[in-house]
Amino acid sequence: MAKVALETKKIMVKEIASRINSAETLIVTRYKGLSAQDMNELRKELKRAAGEYLVVKDSMVKKALKDSVSSMIAEFIQGEVGIAVHKSDLSIVSKALVKFSKEHEPLKICGGFSDGTILSNQDIIAIAALPYRDVLLTRLAIVLNSPIRGLAVSLSGIICKLLYALNGIKDKKGGENVG
Repeated sequence: MAKVALETKKIMVKEIASRINSAETLIVTRYKGLSAQDMNELRKELKRAAGEYLVVKDSMVKKALKDSVSSMIAEFIQGEVGIAVHKSDLSIVSKALVKFSKEHEPLKICGGFSDGTILSNQDIIAIAALPYRDVLLTRLAIVLNSPIRGLAVSLSGIICKLLYALNGIKDKKGGENVG
């Protein structure tokens, strides 16, 4: 019976490791005090954001993280923790978690890991306050386009002034052809 339990734990550690290693973003939270209904609501929120929420024993997560690039988040794993996992955009999952933690006080954001960087809970809250990636890219495109637009407006203004001057000379000469 002990062999079966040990094999089951090994399989669980492998499954946790595969989910963690396939993710670019991991955010560790403490969920103590949330009801089962609240946990299901949190999972649904993260699923809408293309993420998932793993609730596992801290010892199993630490074993799963041992050989992982994201092993740096082991310091955040103490006691009852849940890990929000997302395959790409950090801002989406952080927005969902911060919003949920404001509505449900027992959920505490501990920290996380994204693109090789450890994130504190303050970093995650700051990232959640940023606009979505598409909005930031649009703003960047506008900023990059403004010097070109300004040059085009200036050049067209010079041509317009030349035309006004030529028309003024034409009018002054009594409508004769200039040139």
